[in-house]
Parts: sequence; C-alpha cells; structure tokens
Amino acid sequence: MSDGVKIIVRSRTASFKDVYVAPVLVNTPTVYETGTPVKLARAIKGKISDKFSSEKLYSDDGVEDVATCYEGTDVELEVNSLAPQDKQMVFGHLYEMGYLVKNKDDRAPEVAVGYRAKKMNGKYEFTWLYVGTFGQGYDEEYETRGEKISTKTATLKGSFYERQADGAFSIQVDESNLLEEHANAKEAIQEWFSAVQEKKKTGAGGQDNQEEQV
Repeated sequence: MSDGVKIIVRSRTASFKDVYVAPVLVNTPTVYETGTPVKLARAIKGKISDKFSSEKLYSDDGVEDVATCYEGTDVELEVNSLAPQDKQMVFGHLYEMGYLVKNKDDRAPEVAVGYRAKKMNGKYEFTWLYVGTFGQGYDEEYETRGEKISTKTATLKGSFYERQADGAFSIQVDESNLLEEHANAKEAIQEWFSAVQEKKKTGAGGQDNQEEQV
C-alpha cells in the first residue's frame, strides 16, 4: 500500500444496542436544544428508513435534472419492555401517583433518539436522530401461559424529520473508518450518550486523494 492511501472499511452489522432518548426542548429556525439523554429500554431490533422522493425535470426532450426531496425517517424499535415512566416520556401519557393514564388528547413530545450498532469487526456505528415523535404509538402483545413460557416485547413506531435550525436530521460516526486526524469524532463516541452530539469543527489537516476499499 502506498503512503497517503485511505482504507474504506465496510463491515456487516452484527448487533443493535443502547437506545437512548433525549427530550427536544427547543426546535426553532434559530435554536435547537435538547435535554439529558436517558436509556429507554433494552434494544432487540431497530428499523430506520430514510425516505426520499425524486422527480425528473425535462427540457429539450431530455432529462435536465432530478429534484430530490427528503420526506422523513420512519423509525421502528423493538425493545424488551416499556415502563410507565417510558410511556410518559415518549408518548406524553400521564404517570402520577403510580397510575398511568392515557388520554385521547395526549401528544407525543419531540425527542431525539440515539443508538449504536456493532459491526462484525468489533467496531460500532453510532447514531443520533435529531428530532421526531413516536406519535404512531406502540404495540404490546399478551398471551396466556402454556406448557412453555412465551415472553413478549414492545414495539414503538415513530416519524422523524429535519430540525428547523439547519435541516440536519441525523448524525453518525462509523468507528471502523475513523482516521488519526478525526480526533473530535473519536472523542464524541466516548461520550455519545451523555448528550445529543453535534459535528465539531475539525482542525487543519491534509486530505488524501486516494482510497482503498475493503
């Protein structure tokens, strides 16, 4: 391998863990502010679907350009169980004096969601989704006990979207592809769940012109 060649690492996802939720306190065209993240539940499965639409623009009997629009991100999380405190935080239900009260007028508050996924090479991909709600509700199943115990899980469904301040809707760090000069990103993954992460300004450094893919 010649000097100055970057290696792009592509390793399959092997696990999903550490789902955290942070309340979005302010989401305006000038300010985005979140509260302290808390762990939601033990993660089992996650499906994150970024949705885009595109339309071809024609002129002179041919395609002039393609207009692409981000439509949102569908989030489906399967977790081991939801405590009443979780349901209050995520769905806006009332939890008071030991009672969980669900009302037709409850509104799911805006939250940020963070998680990490382990790769086959032992490294992690870290993610924060900046803003959205779990207004699509959740599914819980119940089943009588038979000869064998059948345990059930809970599934949350939400819609996430871009924040107003800058249009960003997600931030990720793939640990497998961090280079020596990526000091800020390396620092960020050490404290990924202590706060909703932002891209920090990087110091000066040269950019390699070659990449080797693996």
